[in-house]
Amino acid sequence: MRVSIVGSGAVGQTTGIALRMKGNNVMFYDTDKEKLGTLKRQGYKVADNIAKVVRFSDVLLICVPTPTINKEMDFSCVKKATVDIAEAMSKTNDYKVVVIRSTVLPSTTRRKVVPLLQRFSKLRPGKDFGVCVNPEFMREKYALHDFLRPSRIVIGELDKRSGDTLEKIYSSFDAKIIRTDLDTAETIKYVSNLFLAAKISFFNEIYMICSELGLDANFISEVVSLDSRIGKYGIHGGKPFSGKCLPKDVEAFITYAKCQKINPKLLEAISSINKEISSYVSMKLNNRRTKR
Repeated sequence: MRVSIVGSGAVGQTTGIALRMKGNNVMFYDTDKEKLGTLKRQGYKVADNIAKVVRFSDVLLICVPTPTINKEMDFSCVKKATVDIAEAMSKTNDYKVVVIRSTVLPSTTRRKVVPLLQRFSKLRPGKDFGVCVNPEFMREKYALHDFLRPSRIVIGELDKRSGDTLEKIYSSFDAKIIRTDLDTAETIKYVSNLFLAAKISFFNEIYMICSELGLDANFISEVVSLDSRIGKYGIHGGKPFSGKCLPKDVEAFITYAKCQKINPKLLEAISSINKEISSYVSMKLNNRRTKR
């Protein structure tokens, strides 16, 4: 299928490269001309304007950042990409599926993206264009491997036609494809990241407790991880969860939950432990230096 990647950062590039490896016809777009220049030199199709991308595509995957600013998810990059795509779609007659691959909070696509597409394209959702949510579950260091060998592929769909169209680009993947609604797909992504953060904070707290007791926290965690229900990810305490996803997603989801009048006690504890572990490790290092 003809697939366009809108936002050619780490997630967008991995997505586009992998989909081309799987036989799809892929074009990249980004406002960063340097990224496009690099991709072009590597032999990939690129577009310097959104109109060209929309004309080319059957499916457009939005892979732009959603940073957390002032403890809230910043929708501005997704909004700009959505509006630009919608305006370009208003000048075409072909059915397109717009896919949110960026991590967004529950109901964002249904309440914000779909209305923006309808407003600026003057087209009818579910009739003239489709919408899906297709979250990524890739580790930063092993993104291409994780994309090509996924544990599951989640497709949140506005309607059946939207989901059927998107599923075609994954037809050659050997993975379970889960079809659901837009809100559920968004939430699956957040719940996945929140659990990973919770696991890391759990083992960081165990690390602090074991250190005070004079026990080898890493040995204990390694033995515990032999239980297939637990596994090895995140078991080595002594450093906070970091990277581009977990810190921002935990913070944004806490704020989101509070806006829904929900008290996220465990998530707040996870965040608190993540901040505490850095101070704890620094204190231990200072104590060792003082003793010398």
